Amino acid sequence: MATPNLSSEAPEVTLAHERAARVRAEAQVFGRDYVLSVASHDLRGPLNAIHTWAHVLERKLGETDASIGRALAGIRAGVEQQVGLIEKIIDRPRMATRHLVITRAPTALKPLCEDVIGNARLTLGYRDLSLEWNGDPKTADVDAERLWQAWWCMLACASDLSTDVAADAASLTAIDAPADTNVLRVSIEQGNCVTTLVTVAPVLDKSVLEQNLALPRRVAEAHGGQCTIEQQTESGEVTMVMMFPLSSRS
Repeated sequence: MATPNLSSEAPEVTLAHERAARVRAEAQVFGRDYVLSVASHDLRGPLNAIHTWAHVLERKLGETDASIGRALAGIRAGVEQQVGLIEKIIDRPRMATRHLVITRAPTALKPLCEDVIGNARLTLGYRDLSLEWNGDPKTADVDAERLWQAWWCMLACASDLSTDVAADAASLTAIDAPADTNVLRVSIEQGNCVTTLVTVAPVLDKSVLEQNLALPRRVAEAHGGQCTIEQQTESGEVTMVMMFPLSSRS
């Protein structure tokens, strides 16, 4: 039997895996920043309440009892110190990705999406992944690299979630895969590009799902669109939708 010649294929395979690894690493950064954002918001809420009530009590009681005034001043100082730590430890690390910079250029969407599909089949283990394109192929004013990353991350998220199901024997008996699993649907409608991807997963906290889709959401928002993820608690079915306009909007 002749030995297959892999000299031309191996570099392409290696590059495909390297590109996927870079996107996954960047997606993890955006996921981290989502968690930091939630933590910052949730920590600031009670601290702001403590600071406000300490100020009210200081005005009411501080003048009548100096020790109470000093105690309340200490509480307020402690709150301010905690806020400073939040700004330094939590807010500062996510400053680099707070505003996603995109570089728009006319891009043929369908070939770009097909390239993502090809990479996902190779790097994510999708054997039966298919693309369903509805509407005329369009050229859109987008950041092609960022959009490639967003589509790839949606597929990676679905792959990871379905793997979690496969690893859970109890989930296999309770959750049936929907018929359109492993189909990436892209529709051109009313001046928008709408991507829908359906998969299944063990029932998860919404914040976990949101974290997995942090990069696609930021990419969609940077293009004037949005990205959502919803799960049905009974079936475990997860639906991801990313929408953005075909042309930039002021």
